[in-house]
Amino acid sequence: MKTFYKSLELELLGQLEELNYYTISTPITSKDFWKEWQEKYSKANLVLIGLRDILRSKRLRRKDYAKAKSLVRKYEDIVKYLESLKNAALSARGYFGGYYIEFEEDDEEDLNEGGM
Repeated sequence: MKTFYKSLELELLGQLEELNYYTISTPITSKDFWKEWQEKYSKANLVLIGLRDILRSKRLRRKDYAKAKSLVRKYEDIVKYLESLKNAALSARGYFGGYYIEFEEDDEEDLNEGGM
């Protein structure tokens, strides 16, 4: 039996092509960002839920079980990535740690001058 190994570059290109679906092309300050983000976040979470359910059924061969575990880690990383994008978008809109901070024009002038 002959084993073929892909080069690291080819493997990485394949991974990037596969993960490209989860890339959000809309700017985080755009209202359309949230529509695209929700679509990708929902899909990643549903895949993760499905994989975990498959693993709980324990009806997989050992090889398939290992592959499913690997996919769970991959989708956990995708969900973390999407959550970090969400946090960046919220920060850009003025949400910090669950609080919304809105500056009025007078406040911005005071901050620029160093006053209160």
